[in-house]
Amino acid sequence: MGKIIAITSGKGGSGKTLLTAALGLALAETGKKVCLVDGCFGMRGLDIALGVQDQVVFDLADLCEQDYTMEQVMIKLRGGEAYLVAAPQWEPEVTDKQLARCLERLKKRFDYVLLDLPVIMQPAARRLVPPADEILLITLPGDAAARNTERAAAMLREWGDVPISLIMNFFYKGLVTSGHVAPPDAIAAYLDIPLAGIVPFSELIYNAAFEGRLLDEYPEKIRAALLRIAQRLDGKAVPLKTYHARRLPWHS
Repeated sequence: MGKIIAITSGKGGSGKTLLTAALGLALAETGKKVCLVDGCFGMRGLDIALGVQDQVVFDLADLCEQDYTMEQVMIKLRGGEAYLVAAPQWEPEVTDKQLARCLERLKKRFDYVLLDLPVIMQPAARRLVPPADEILLITLPGDAAARNTERAAAMLREWGDVPISLIMNFFYKGLVTSGHVAPPDAIAAYLDIPLAGIVPFSELIYNAAFEGRLLDEYPEKIRAALLRIAQRLDGKAVPLKTYHARRLPWHS
């Protein structure tokens, strides 16, 4: 039996979809069987982030309604045992029970099912959180992002008792050493959410993702960070890097 990991954020622009794509490839590189599921109904983008948009024929709604088999719906990705189930381009007329049953079927077949959820305020996020075994909450450096993430975490806790971990995305250590933002571990402590990983900023990530490259073609520092997160998700004790600020701005 595998694990369903829902990936979401408090607001748009966090790089959530790109991170879901890259993390799925990282888990596959460690030898795991991975299915990436796009839960952004009506606004799918995970297929683009994986460079397979021309291969999408069927989607999650087709799988939930059992009109087509898994083999017909899933798209095989380059590198390892990784597959994609695309989102429908409209709000699907499927029940929450059908969604949960469909995800449970995938969970039985794969080691990890990564759910790319919309931002937490969207209705689809509420529908897809209950089947999840774990939630990765994506945030960015800075007080404004921390405030949005704090609100998102509060909503998730109201919906159920699913473990939540934090990933700091688009991180630039110069912002910490200059004193403009708090270190990732300090933000995680303030939010009272365990820190699962830190992904450094690199504009090259966009080129790698949208060209559908394999993980070993990503910038080295991005690839290393993703593999460390994948190992932590798999229960490995991989230490987190710490950063020290000249001054520590507190959150309002």
